Amino acid sequence: MSEIVVYAQITKNGLNPEAAELVTAAQEVAKVSGETITVLAADDQAPSYEDALKLDGVSDVILLHTVGIDEMQTDVLSEVIADVITSRDVSTILAPSEHQARALLSRIAVKLDAGMTAACKELKPEAVDGKVVVHQIKSSFGSQGLVTCDITTKPAIITLIPGSYEAAPQTGTPKIQVIEKENLTSALEVLAFEESQSAGNLLGARRVVCVGKGAIEGENFSLAKSYAQKINAAFAGSRPMADQHWIDFEAQIGESGTVIRPEACLICGVSGAIQFTEGIKGDPLVIAINKDPKAPIFGFADYKVVADMKDILPELLAAADPK
Repeated sequence: MSEIVVYAQITKNGLNPEAAELVTAAQEVAKVSGETITVLAADDQAPSYEDALKLDGVSDVILLHTVGIDEMQTDVLSEVIADVITSRDVSTILAPSEHQARALLSRIAVKLDAGMTAACKELKPEAVDGKVVVHQIKSSFGSQGLVTCDITTKPAIITLIPGSYEAAPQTGTPKIQVIEKENLTSALEVLAFEESQSAGNLLGARRVVCVGKGAIEGENFSLAKSYAQKINAAFAGSRPMADQHWIDFEAQIGESGTVIRPEACLICGVSGAIQFTEGIKGDPLVIAINKDPKAPIFGFADYKVVADMKDILPELLAAADPK
């Protein structure tokens, strides 16, 4: 029987939590195709994530223990992963739409002569003439529209943006296989690693403060960032803020950025186009501050504040100070 492989990315910060979301996406495909789901991880620390990858619906977990190899050494990682894929009957590979993962999967796609789509937001499997076609929905035309992509190669490689699916629970009982990969050499040498300071743990954040172009004026940006720090919230922004380098791309919320599922979200100076609001899922409490009473964001928010954020944020900061 063919299988769907979920690539579980391991970074300097540990296991990418999107692995559990990808398993849920794989389950949606498997409901139509009847395939099994295999999770594959490749890293120097891969064996230590055995328990974390016991996800509901997973039949097998393959842990490639790539001794002495860093996640950024994609030349050798792509080789060992491609070897495993080639030895199995794999129809689809699902991976996170993260820079390093996409770099790795691009190499794997070349080695396997496989088609690849990136930054998809939804999968729609369909049985057509005795075969299962996995339609991939993603943003296009500068996030102004959605397109449907189909891959005709086997395997098909698909990356999904974070937050597209609910995380699968750690209630599975998969078969675990650890494969030792020693004496590996890479043409890439990692000289240093500098962690992004603004992205934070956006995916798992309970509270998020998000800013748009309105934050560029005066001290608005620093005030919003200070408030986020004060209430222990993740700090993020809209696409224009990432395009103008006010925030890192990893801290961008929206269809072309990160999809979040917080409990509460304060949105300051964001107009609220659908390309942005599609990046906020679940049922969070949304508070919007915007001086334009006709801003689309007010149709999305639970509480609307028609005001300049420079008049509101100092009050919020003062209220957040311990008495």
